[in-house]
Amino acid sequence: MPAPVARRQLIDLDFDSRLLVGNPLGDPALRRFPVYLPPQYDREPDRRFPVAWYLAGYGGWGENKVRGGRAWSESLPDRFDRLMATGDVEPMLIAFPDCFTRFGGSQYRNSPSTGRYEDYLIEELVPHVDATLRTLPLASARAVMGKSSGGYGAMVLGMRHPDVFSMVCSTAGDSHFQLTVPADLGKAFQVWRDHGGPAAFVDHFFAKDGPSGREVGAMMIIAYAQVYSPNPSVPGYGADLPIDTETGEIVDSVWQRWLANDPIRMVGDHVDALRSLRL
Repeated sequence: MPAPVARRQLIDLDFDSRLLVGNPLGDPALRRFPVYLPPQYDREPDRRFPVAWYLAGYGGWGENKVRGGRAWSESLPDRFDRLMATGDVEPMLIAFPDCFTRFGGSQYRNSPSTGRYEDYLIEELVPHVDATLRTLPLASARAVMGKSSGGYGAMVLGMRHPDVFSMVCSTAGDSHFQLTVPADLGKAFQVWRDHGGPAAFVDHFFAKDGPSGREVGAMMIIAYAQVYSPNPSVPGYGADLPIDTETGEIVDSVWQRWLANDPIRMVGDHVDALRSLRL
């Protein structure tokens, strides 16, 4: 492992959210999230900078993403330092929000089963960063990006909030559910069945330390359902599942709700917004 390096350009902001208070899962409203500052931030004290919002994938959050390292791989802050110091990338701030939930992720959407995470990011965190740091507080100077669930969040927030973001980058973002989701549903069904059903599986998941990959995949489907087909009256996890938990068959009425949240389906209602983006 490389020796830790003190990075003066990575700061932490604490934000006590009004919108997350009393959320259905009891997740914290007070959260810390890192913001990367380019080398030019201190050297040019009169300069303002664009901001990119970097959304973590399922099971991740801002601090975990920016401070997690892998052997033989350049860390994100080191990579940003190198690219911005050489001029290969325009100097910018990069914010890493925490939209994690007890079940692993919010998909950066509002849900009665998880909380108002879309509003939290758009109405609270973006203005907070603009008020706290020397940003260019304009949609034309803001980007949103991410991978997997973070890529889903980037696509959906770009479609729904072109007045906040003018640039979107989605890497392998969750989409085209008819092609990508069924195999994961089948795997999740097997795990739920092994534990006596989804509710019993949830109890098992939170009672142990270090879930297996199969268990994480099964929990991911429940977390998606909390956003795509929420039902707060369902005990234990607050969602309608898109497959019959006895037979494994698709429940079409629920599956249609999932498809309505597929970026592929959403595009048609947001054509003008997408055309207005710079990137």
